[in-house]
Amino acid sequence: MTRSPKTQPSEYDAAIPPASHPEWPGSAPPRPVPARLWLCLYLPQLPLEAQASRFGSREPLAICAEEGRHTLVVTVNALASARGVHPGMPVTSALALVPELVFEDRSPALEAVALSRLARWAGRFTPAVIPGPDGALLLEVQGSLRLFNGLEALRATVARELQALGHEARMACAPTARAALWLARAGVGQAVLTSVELRQVLASLPVSQLGWPAHTVRALLQMGLGTVGDCLRLPREGFARRLGPARLRELDQALGRSPEPQRPYVPPARFMARLELPAESADAALLLEGFRQLLQDLEQALESRQAGVRRVWCSLAHPDGAETRLCLALRQPAGPRACHRAGHLAGLLRLRLETLVLPGPVASLAVQADLEPGQAPAGTDLLGQSLRPDDGLQALLERLRARLGGQAVQGLALRAEHRPEHAWRAVADPVAGPGAREPVIGSRSRPVWLLPAPERLRLIAGQPRWQGPLLLEHGPERIESGWWDGGDVRRDYYRASNPRGAVLWVYQDLRSQDWYLHGVFG
Repeated sequence: MTRSPKTQPSEYDAAIPPASHPEWPGSAPPRPVPARLWLCLYLPQLPLEAQASRFGSREPLAICAEEGRHTLVVTVNALASARGVHPGMPVTSALALVPELVFEDRSPALEAVALSRLARWAGRFTPAVIPGPDGALLLEVQGSLRLFNGLEALRATVARELQALGHEARMACAPTARAALWLARAGVGQAVLTSVELRQVLASLPVSQLGWPAHTVRALLQMGLGTVGDCLRLPREGFARRLGPARLRELDQALGRSPEPQRPYVPPARFMARLELPAESADAALLLEGFRQLLQDLEQALESRQAGVRRVWCSLAHPDGAETRLCLALRQPAGPRACHRAGHLAGLLRLRLETLVLPGPVASLAVQADLEPGQAPAGTDLLGQSLRPDDGLQALLERLRARLGGQAVQGLALRAEHRPEHAWRAVADPVAGPGAREPVIGSRSRPVWLLPAPERLRLIAGQPRWQGPLLLEHGPERIESGWWDGGDVRRDYYRASNPRGAVLWVYQDLRSQDWYLHGVFG
């Protein structure tokens, strides 16, 4: 008697133990820790969520796409779903059911941008993030479980943050990436941690949830094969001959029998993000709120690459094609923590928007930045001291520049010159760090406040006076210089005080014997 193909034994039968087998989950054996654990985030509503101008619409809405000779519904919002419209329905049938239904064409480009943004966000959980097909993200999280206090806590954190980002996702865990993707598509939310559990769960999975082509699924159903378990009971050679070796390889990969090469997502070195506004607007508060979303994406990109940013370009596109650009310049590369602190970049942008006169309403926003490898140190050392003690001052200076302009905020640096009026220059960075090209003036015996030009003092009985007689407390400091450039000086400088308590910097010209006031100590 010959067995039918459906019952003929194969090497897959050895991979699926019977219910009485001692390794079957019913006997509650110890659960080994898998070498790798994949968390799949399947986003069935991504075609709708990617279209920000339509997401959250208050009218029945469907996203459609051409499939062969027909136009089918890809996904719908809650209002359309409540009226009976569902994915896979022809557009004509959907219109017959809901005449006021609004249709939008599917945009693969917008979906790719949204998925890339989510991949940057997912980098905070694991460095191994793989964008999958049909709006899915695969995260290898075995090495992250301890950091996030276990799998359940990690899944709860991911779900909470996804909801805050405005995305609906089905999550599934499995020891192989393909199995996690299949389980997420099918809505199997239980965590599968062992190979025995994996074989059991996959065996009951419908073939319609594998993402295989429609003609392949139809062929399987016509043969009476409705689940993965049915496929696994077929002879391997016959399965490969009828359906192709690629499908057999996918089954092997799902069971962990065959390697599945993955290409992890690598954030680009140049960050670019754009946001289409739901309606044209020139309101600074609304524009700032849109920019906040883009700047949050920038922070995630910085965190993913462990990079810093020195210059951020913010663009406002107008309906007529014109563009208004703003540049947020930072004197030192700032990492994600520095950018996030009290919304630092958003605060700088708010100051710029408050003084900006727009030529018209804005239709879309964009942010661009070059990511520099290596962050400046942040946080505190073992003694609790800040690794960047000038952080607060840098933030204040950047806010002042955003409010007053870059040329209005400068510092002073020394020059190799003895003459006081030529011994300093204005510099762009008042707090240049060690090793900078322009050293910052520190504590000196000379005052920082110099008069624009020395003021001649009166003499009474040979004693210089300025709001009273001056008492010479320290000096002289003799300066003889400038003979090579026509500015020859010969002076004796003194620190002096008057009866009112002012501390002054005065000198006597050794040629004319006159006295002059040149500076004031604070």
